[in-house]
Amino acid sequence: MDLNGMIAENLNAIVLSSAILSLFLAASVIFMLLEIRRMRKPFGEMAQFHKSSGTEKSLEKLLKGVDENREYIRGHSEEIRKIFSSLDRCYRGTGIVKFNAFEDIGGMQSYSICFLTLEKNGLILTNLVGRNSTRAYALEVKDGNPTRDLSEEEKEALAYAVKSLTQ
Repeated sequence: MDLNGMIAENLNAIVLSSAILSLFLAASVIFMLLEIRRMRKPFGEMAQFHKSSGTEKSLEKLLKGVDENREYIRGHSEEIRKIFSSLDRCYRGTGIVKFNAFEDIGGMQSYSICFLTLEKNGLILTNLVGRNSTRAYALEVKDGNPTRDLSEEEKEALAYAVKSLTQ
C-alpha cells in the first residue's frame, strides 16, 4: 500500500487526532497567557510607580520593603526557634494495627495504635471491641521500650511507629 492509500484509509483518525491536539494546544496557550498576565501585575505596578516617582524613589520604596521583611523575620525569629524546639517533643511516629479481638466480632474493629517522639518516647493505646463490652488499655513507651509485655498487635504497632520515624 502506498502513502496516499494509507492516508486515505486513516483520514478520520488523523483529523480527530489533529482536532484533539489543536484543542489541547489552545487550552495551553490560554493558560500561559493568564499566567503571564498574573505575573506581570506586580511588575506593572512597580513600573507605574517608577514612571511617576523616578528611579531613586522607586529604589527607596523597594529597599524599604526589603528592610521591613528583614525586621519582621528578625522580630519573629525567637518565636520560630521556640516552635522548632517544641516540635522535638511532639509525636512524630505513628503505627496502627486493626484486628478482630474476638472470634464472634468481625470488621477489624479492635486496634492498637502507637505514638512516638523522635526519642522513641510515647504511648500505645489498645481498644478491644466485643459484642457486649469494650476494653481500652494504655501503656507508656520509654526509649522504644514498653513498660509491660506487649501483645502481637501492640508489638506490630510499635514496630510501625519506629519505622515511620526513619522515613
